[in-house]
Amino acid sequence: MGFFKKYVGNKAFYREMLTVAFPIALQQLVSALVNLLDSAMIGRWGNATLGAGGSEITSAAIMIANRYFTTFDAIMIMTVISCTIFIAQFFGAKNKEKGKKTFGFALQLSIGFGLAAAIIGFVFREPIIYFFSTGVGSGAEMLHYGEQYLSIIALTFIPYSISVAISFCLRSTNKPKIPLLASGAAALTNFVFNYLFIYTFNMGVYGAGIATMISRLVELAILLWYYFKHKPFFFGSFKEIFAKEKGFKKEIILRGMPMAAAQVLTEAMAIFMFFAYAQIDSGNASNIAAVNMSSRVVDIVTAFVGGMGTAAAIMVGMRLGAGKIEEAKQNARWQIGYVVALSLITVLIMICLIPFVQLINNFQPETATLLAVIMIIHAVSLPFMFYSVNVIFITRSGGYTKAPFIITNLPYLFIKIPLVTLFVFIAPGLFENSTFLHQSLAVFGLPANLVIFIFLIDRLIEIVRAVIAYFVLHKAEWLGNLSGHKKEVELVTEVEPPLD
Repeated sequence: MGFFKKYVGNKAFYREMLTVAFPIALQQLVSALVNLLDSAMIGRWGNATLGAGGSEITSAAIMIANRYFTTFDAIMIMTVISCTIFIAQFFGAKNKEKGKKTFGFALQLSIGFGLAAAIIGFVFREPIIYFFSTGVGSGAEMLHYGEQYLSIIALTFIPYSISVAISFCLRSTNKPKIPLLASGAAALTNFVFNYLFIYTFNMGVYGAGIATMISRLVELAILLWYYFKHKPFFFGSFKEIFAKEKGFKKEIILRGMPMAAAQVLTEAMAIFMFFAYAQIDSGNASNIAAVNMSSRVVDIVTAFVGGMGTAAAIMVGMRLGAGKIEEAKQNARWQIGYVVALSLITVLIMICLIPFVQLINNFQPETATLLAVIMIIHAVSLPFMFYSVNVIFITRSGGYTKAPFIITNLPYLFIKIPLVTLFVFIAPGLFENSTFLHQSLAVFGLPANLVIFIFLIDRLIEIVRAVIAYFVLHKAEWLGNLSGHKKEVELVTEVEPPLD
């Protein structure tokens, strides 16, 4: 099979893929833009209230609170995705009864996580914020504003947990436009009430949290209306969706456990990195704001290849459920080809966004410069990151649930975490006293800054992940069919030639 034919799909493939992926990508773009504007609006309020440097303090405070939200959110979503892999295949196999039960289990899991996250975040909001802000210098002010924001944002998990279950199950049954509509309405609501509460009523950070709660309730209302009005594939009565079936939940848990465990590890390591940045220069708000603002911009850029992971789960899963093994294999290769090509464009997009992001955030010159350098480093790493992430989605859809652990957790545990621990916690003076490291950064036009050096280590790991992902994609044998048509199938049966 020639390279072009193997990795470039036909019109029917791209039509189907865009039908699935585009609404999801648009939803991600809307959410990411709202998050970016949230930080900018809070930052400008911070400057007006606290004076010079207030933008960094208030922006960093809500980013710390959002780190808590993101951690539980990612784990909750991963548990739901472990269920939606089954739903996609049951949808392909037209097995409604099991689709209903799978949705019911997804709902139980997401609500359970949501309630736990709400209670822990609200009750322990002070130690959570203190853990990252250090309470020294600007960290003391971050502690105050972070607590305010987390006291509200933690409670948004309650309506959001139900929305997550419905949204991801709709996506898995080729209904991505409804979650897009709900998310879009929530984003607009959030923006309007943000402006009113932050500026008009001068409620600042607390007002931003209330605006988020209102937007989550709007999102849930739209999804519930659609669920009961239009009765999607997995719709059922309370008795139907929560009906017990021997061994059914156990199978999902056993298949989803590696994914959930890998996500827990990933989030634990993300928290570790956040903590590491917070320790440099005694929790300097500029460091926290710059590093996390770059991640906010990546969320926007991700939308340009966004939805591909979910599209992989749906398109590959549906074909496996229907027993179309060869078609599933070809779809997987075409999706990888699309992601690799488009991800190169995202590098330029992110670099072009630097002046815009600097403008709307109104950071101090030093922070703005740091942000620009970090965004450039982040941009260069994106193609490697997108490739490895989409390989995870594709292989996971084929039942190879160890992929997240092998591709993400292993290089983090054995390379990134030890290096960061050495330079930040064990020997913090090692970087400052190393002429070799300073000269190495200078070769690439980078300043001798510990934050930038740690961020560079963080991003270089994406190359390692991409190499591992390549071997996982081409070497692994996967258990593919979960719908009951066949016991075992192989999604990849031959060793593929190199991509070049």
